[in-house]
Amino acid sequence: MHSYVARFVRFLTFVSVLQTVLVVAALASGPRTSSNGGPGIIPIGSALTFGGTNAPDTYSATTTFSSTPVLVDNGAVKIWQEQVPTGPGGEWDVFYMQIVNGGPLANNISADWNIVINYDLSQAAVFDQVANQWLVNGTPVSPLTNGIGTICCAVTSNPILPGPAYYNSGFAGALPAGVQMNWQQIYVDPYSYVSAGGINASTANEFIFALHFSLAPTVTGVISASAFGAFPTFAPGSWIEIYGTDLAASTGTWTSAEFNGNTAPTTVGGTSVTIGGVSAFVDYISPTQVNVQVPGGISTGSQQLVLTTAAGSSSPFSVTVNGLQPGLLAPTSWNIGGTQYVVAQFANGTYVLPPNALSGITSQRAQPGDTIVIYGVGFGSVNPNIPPGQIAGQTNELAAQVSFSIGGQPAQVAYYGLAPGYVGLYQFNVVVPSVPASDTTPLTFTLNGESGTQTLALAIAN
Repeated sequence: MHSYVARFVRFLTFVSVLQTVLVVAALASGPRTSSNGGPGIIPIGSALTFGGTNAPDTYSATTTFSSTPVLVDNGAVKIWQEQVPTGPGGEWDVFYMQIVNGGPLANNISADWNIVINYDLSQAAVFDQVANQWLVNGTPVSPLTNGIGTICCAVTSNPILPGPAYYNSGFAGALPAGVQMNWQQIYVDPYSYVSAGGINASTANEFIFALHFSLAPTVTGVISASAFGAFPTFAPGSWIEIYGTDLAASTGTWTSAEFNGNTAPTTVGGTSVTIGGVSAFVDYISPTQVNVQVPGGISTGSQQLVLTTAAGSSSPFSVTVNGLQPGLLAPTSWNIGGTQYVVAQFANGTYVLPPNALSGITSQRAQPGDTIVIYGVGFGSVNPNIPPGQIAGQTNELAAQVSFSIGGQPAQVAYYGLAPGYVGLYQFNVVVPSVPASDTTPLTFTLNGESGTQTLALAIAN
């Protein structure tokens, strides 16, 4: 089952945005979630082994990942955990260790002591951040010394623990789903001294370490951005919509600053895509949808699409590339009473729809003789030709012949080519022929003698 959410597909130039409302399918399935709304990378209630090695104390205790404190090491140590989501694809898992009786851990400060844990990952993830904090009766202390030198450098700007903490003082890397064995946190003589003369060792009683995990992206579907018809195949230069989970760490579109001259960016917000090994041009990112323009220079037929974020790369997703795969923009949200309307505008920006057909969109019916602008993707080469990813000039007309029919009557096409100032967006200036008034007037197109697969509608007045 798909749920449907609306968003603006924006083909950004340096100064303007085409705000064409497209409704797209956001997959209802997603990563497992924890009880507090996180993705549950370490599931609440999963098995957890917590222990210590080396002097002054060696033990191992099996418990569960839980916010309820439990006693381990014969009651000498209390442990509990907290899970803090950082969006749909990431979480901090915070481990608390507190000395209960001032026993061997607190009083033996002359040796290195390791915390060792085994924990269970519900999904493949990347361990990408860590923060450590030493406390005395709940108060963080810094800097610390180990008898050799000061442990450098605690910062207060870490993203998870209030007060001074040792941020990103650890390794990072991809981890498979399943039990992770023998994760070690070195606890190096932490309470020998603090900055202003020292602390009674018996009161050095708490340690916190926080691990951040991010889910690697998963691609579950790819279609043409022409929306209506949901073409599973597309051509070089086409805009496509990629669906899945953990596709980006944030939501946003490219900016003019990300352009290299007139060339669109291949990375936005840390998300990039390759098709057939060639970098695509990224327009829009979100955790569940990424829009890109298919690059040039790739062969037709089956190709592998790979999406990459800071958390890793998706498994290759097979797509089919055709030499030509044209489609007109026709958002699913513009299916009104069973009639699927095409995106068409007057020169003043008003849309060609029955008046007040869609909330928040100014619309009116077209009349015979009106020139309307219709938009599409994937219509192929233009003269003079420009490669995908480039901002179109003022006259980049289609190399192939295109024709339109409205209400069964041929329509004059005053311009057909790339929309000036945009990337990969085709524009057709079409004169409405003399046809009867109807809110369901059919519209079709033919490219190089081949009929398009879409049958769309226009609202025509008398």
